[in-house]
Amino acid sequence: MTKVLIVDDEKYVRMGIKEETDWSLIDCEVVGEASNGEEGLKIALEKRPDLVISDIRMPKMDGIAFAEKLRENLPNTKIIFLTAYDEFEYARKAIRLGISDYILKPFKDGELEASVQRLLHLYPDAPTPVNELEDKLIPLKDKKSISNRYVQAAITYIEEHFNDPDFSIAKLADSMGVSEGHISRLFKSELDVGINNYLTRYRIRKAMDYLKDVQVKVYEVTEMCGYQDIAYFSNTFKKLVGKSPSDYQTNGLE
Repeated sequence: MTKVLIVDDEKYVRMGIKEETDWSLIDCEVVGEASNGEEGLKIALEKRPDLVISDIRMPKMDGIAFAEKLRENLPNTKIIFLTAYDEFEYARKAIRLGISDYILKPFKDGELEASVQRLLHLYPDAPTPVNELEDKLIPLKDKKSISNRYVQAAITYIEEHFNDPDFSIAKLADSMGVSEGHISRLFKSELDVGINNYLTRYRIRKAMDYLKDVQVKVYEVTEMCGYQDIAYFSNTFKKLVGKSPSDYQTNGLE
């Protein structure tokens, strides 16, 4: 799981990023937060995050100075800058430092998750075959490697009913003759993700397959994957894939 550090001098911005971002969906966890670059550097050296999301303008040590220190000590840690200042000079400094991405505040729902996915998976240092990249982007554990027969049965049910817009854990549990709580606990223990989270990942992986056919319309894929709201589907797709369904259909994971 990708370790994330949040650095921003505004308390409520940090809270918003931490609580309103769907971290589990993109296989990330927040391991710390800081109110300025000095504090952020101290926590980064202790927690060694894979990704830092940082404001640029902060007291004591701003984002640029923080990024420079971070690069010296943790060169493999990726950085996303957040700023309300659309200024070329800051952007130029960030680019020179090798900052991975740059988002203007306030950002839209799904924009941060999409940035994280693009950064961590879509642009690896070395070329990666498409199938391997898809597996890394949205990992789904091989059903054959799972020993618990109830969890295997649950995955089979998902594979057969993912396109049902009325899919529910209650229906899944009833089909197996077990309680919702029991199968939910078994599933989470075995796969480290909840049933609904797994369902979302499976639906989006199927959507990626469907969209490889350029003749298929996005609204058709929406329905084929069990979604009734195209806007919700598109937002979820972008969070996990890092780009919109139409962009993916046109350009793939390039």
